[in-house]
Amino acid sequence: MNSYSDLTILKARIGITGTGDDTQLRLLMEAASRAIDKYCHRWFYALSATRYYPGAGRELFLAEDDILSITTLKTDEDGDGTFENTLATTDYFLYPLNGYPKIWLEINPNGNYGGFGAGSKKGVEIIGLFGYGDGESATPYTDSGITVVADDGTETELDVSAEGTIAAGHTILVEAEQIYVKSATSDGTKKITVERARNGTTGIAHATKAAYIYDYPSPIMEAVIMTAARLWKRKDSAYARVIATPEMGGLEVYRGMDDDVKMLLAQYIKQRWF
Repeated sequence: MNSYSDLTILKARIGITGTGDDTQLRLLMEAASRAIDKYCHRWFYALSATRYYPGAGRELFLAEDDILSITTLKTDEDGDGTFENTLATTDYFLYPLNGYPKIWLEINPNGNYGGFGAGSKKGVEIIGLFGYGDGESATPYTDSGITVVADDGTETELDVSAEGTIAAGHTILVEAEQIYVKSATSDGTKKITVERARNGTTGIAHATKAAYIYDYPSPIMEAVIMTAARLWKRKDSAYARVIATPEMGGLEVYRGMDDDVKMLLAQYIKQRWF
């Protein structure tokens, strides 16, 4: 569960000031975000995970994934299911060298290994942070200037130091835990309602710790707003395919992803190799 934009922006765009529709609007942003993931054949949130790949020679192409950072890379040279070799960061290069996310790896000819478990069907194990992120950094988040308090790893109503910066739809990083914000107060009570331990992270207690807000490419954020706003307006026609009025007759409602949204997403579509 996560969104690539926040509720404050969406409500401003469609002219809603009350809070009665907040939950429905947030759900539309989440649905729009997943539709964008599917259309682009990649995800833009940061997923902490262990992923496996077929063994390869000197080059390992990540057909399915984007990588923001690698914690551990191991190989299984003989296909026995045990990943015997742990490669140091000096044993391989991540490409592109000067950009993010990383999409393929190459063995360093001056390193200690000659390949990535070539011949093994499940030859590579990577523990790290996966996803497109903001397209600029291995740490695609910014300091909100807000601190968060969590009494334990499961509490879902958290105290924050100030209101107005962290909004519903944000994913925040507090220490090593990702937290998804479902709602945020604006009445001075300084609380956020959240989903804990998102995207492969673990819930822990936080004693007045800094909160960092995850960032995404501007076109992705705009595509979410446009898609969610369009879905919101379609409810007015009861999602009918054709609307008829005495003055204009029958009008067919355009369905599917908006052409302007497709234009925004075109540069982010990942070529599928499988």
